[in-house]
Amino acid sequence: MKNQFHYNEKNIPYNFNLIYRASRDCNTVAAFHTKCDNKGVTIVIVKITNSEQIVGGYNPLYWDSRNAWESTYDSLLFSFIDKNDLQNAKVSYSNDNQYSIRNCPSVSPAFGGSIDLFFNNNEWCSNSIQNSSVSSYPEVGMPARFKADDFEVFQIVLKNKKK
Repeated sequence: MKNQFHYNEKNIPYNFNLIYRASRDCNTVAAFHTKCDNKGVTIVIVKITNSEQIVGGYNPLYWDSRNAWESTYDSLLFSFIDKNDLQNAKVSYSNDNQYSIRNCPSVSPAFGGSIDLFFNNNEWCSNSIQNSSVSSYPEVGMPARFKADDFEVFQIVLKNKKK
């Protein structure tokens, strides 16, 4: 039986606008906030150095620098152990809507109450494996600490329908 999906490359109703690329825009927390704050819904994509693994998260709200937690059950983390094999994808939705997204001027992007995925001091960290009892997201197979070849943030915008 052929796999059928509701959306395909031709009829997906969203545009994915690249608003930040670490290698292009300066790989700092300040640069992230300059490019990404108050842009609405985003997806963060990180390519782990010396591996084929891609990890990231979806923020259905927005990033900012208010130093506050944001609540939602619609955010998620994901991991592709091998970017060439989509069958190995893992996704986890926030199970703690009080601490889903962390908007912090010194650490960003940041997902989760125990900071389940975040960037700080040129290093990515994932606490979902080590602190599963306090994590806001179920574990998806991310390393505890890792470097990234690059990371990107895409703004997700509903396409204008032509009449």
